[in-house]
Parts: sequence; C-alpha cells; structure tokens
Amino acid sequence: MNEDSLARDGLVQSQGTLEGSELPAPRRDRPTTATSRGLGNPRQFLDEVLLELRKVMRPKRSELINYSVVVFFTLAFIMALVYGLDYVYSLGASNLFK
Repeated sequence: MNEDSLARDGLVQSQGTLEGSELPAPRRDRPTTATSRGLGNPRQFLDEVLLELRKVMRPKRSELINYSVVVFFTLAFIMALVYGLDYVYSLGASNLFK
C-alpha cells in the first residue's frame, strides 16, 4: 500500500497536530545535545559529585577492622573450598585416565 491509499483510508495522521487533540505533534527535526537534555557542564557535575560525597558516612576504625576481618576470613574459606574441590576433581580425573 502506498501513502496516498493509507491517507484515504484514514490510517495516516496528518502532520501538525495529533488526531483528536489540540496538542501539536512532537517534532524530531534536530538531535538532542547534552545541554538541551539538561546534563550541564563537567564543572557542575564535579561540584555535584563533591556535594554528594560530603553526605557519605565513613566507617569508624573499629567498624573498618571488623569488616576487614570478616572479608579476610570469608576469602580464606572460599579459597580453601575451591582448593579442596580442585584437589578432589584432579584425583578423580587422574584415576579416570590411568
């Protein structure tokens, strides 16, 4: 079907306003840029980042030590688990191919 037959059948809206509405149709003539989207400039971005970083609560020394110990022991446990599984699977593979 071509555009003329679609327009006759009422399937294509005329450009300018939306059908059944007083609002104008959105225009897509030019691409949007960073400033038109409201992103601002890099200096403004850095100022806002610093403003947000001032709101961040830093852990106290005791909390930091506790979290570090928990991470260390969790890491050691996972390393031991992976090592054990690797050892068991390597024994199984070596017995399989003897």
